[in-house]
Amino acid sequence: MPELHKQIIIKAQNNTIKEAESKLKALLKGINISGTEKHNFLVSASEAVNNAVNHGNKNDPTKSVTLNLDYTDDEITLSVEDEGGGFNPEGLPDPLLPENLLKPSGRGIHIMKSLMDSVQFEFTSHGTKTVLKLRLKGGD
Repeated sequence: MPELHKQIIIKAQNNTIKEAESKLKALLKGINISGTEKHNFLVSASEAVNNAVNHGNKNDPTKSVTLNLDYTDDEITLSVEDEGGGFNPEGLPDPLLPENLLKPSGRGIHIMKSLMDSVQFEFTSHGTKTVLKLRLKGGD
């Protein structure tokens, strides 16, 4: 069973979000993943990185975001760790309520949970870690 572990570290700046997306996309080229799975993973990864840069580290270029990608034949896991103060996942407004539908932000976690098999948050004294897991079925 082929396995892969890669780490990417970016500075917490808006222009580095695209850099992280590009690096993740390149890593997926060598992985047996369907088009739908790849799309779902990349959308979720982009949301997690965006949250880490913008909300966690508040675009502070002195702070970093660390991504760890782990792959086996049946699962891909991405952890995205920032240096921010954390948040209360239960306290987030429901993005599906009418008063929130037109807001410019607030859907990222909902999107991740809709596309991934598992989304977990770990809060430490060093920051917040978002862990995304997708079971791979292959095909398409």
